Amino acid sequence: MNFMSRNRAIIKRIGLLILFVAAVLLTTVFTFQLVTITSASTVAFCFLIIVLLSAYFGDILIAIATSLVATLCFDYFYLMPIGTLNITAFSDWISLAAFLLASVVISRLTASAAENAAKATMLDETMTRLNLFGDWIMRHSHNQITLTGIAQEALRLFSLEYCSIHVYCEGKWSHFSGMALSSDDHQGIESKLEDYPSDFMALADENLLGVRYKEISEGSVRKALLAVKSNTLPDAAIGAIAYMIGLRLPELGDVLDGEKSGC
Repeated sequence: MNFMSRNRAIIKRIGLLILFVAAVLLTTVFTFQLVTITSASTVAFCFLIIVLLSAYFGDILIAIATSLVATLCFDYFYLMPIGTLNITAFSDWISLAAFLLASVVISRLTASAAENAAKATMLDETMTRLNLFGDWIMRHSHNQITLTGIAQEALRLFSLEYCSIHVYCEGKWSHFSGMALSSDDHQGIESKLEDYPSDFMALADENLLGVRYKEISEGSVRKALLAVKSNTLPDAAIGAIAYMIGLRLPELGDVLDGEKSGC
């Protein structure tokens, strides 16, 4: 995840936390004004609904923070003695513990369900994009595509932050890319490749600037290297992209040699 994306995620999380804590406080104020027609069980139910929503639209940390604020408000305003955080009756301790336990369990279950739904949606989108990429790379003839074009199409279809294809020739890695990184990041990746002049597998465990590497093979022969930076694309999908590129390498001999001439 790049700096701007990380900042946006932090701002979103803080905004959601403020929203749901405010919802708890407003619910407390509103129900406390109607104390003659509301009960502690009614308030607890309202708080649990807010906690459930915080887990669904936020995450487990936001939900737990919301449930803690709700528990404090429930204790302070609705358990005797009112206006303090002290609890004198044993039954009230049971009520408070039950409310806290229920809110945490609901938070965890709801957050897990939301995460699973998001992963399923992401998987469907990835499969659709893999199908589109496979159709694109197989539809074009060998004189219509280049390594640069393949990298740029992968960058576009999968909304990658960085994508490049590296071919080893004349003692070094040749670099063809469609990219969305700063020049400093680009130079860092190139420097790392120079440290591994011929070893494909040595790069598999590297995580330079969040870039992941997959070998591109022509049959059983390693021919090139795919470098991808993405916060969402799973390794299996990157491997599938590399595999599809490898299927076309035998037909790209002339194009490959032409692009190698600049390395």
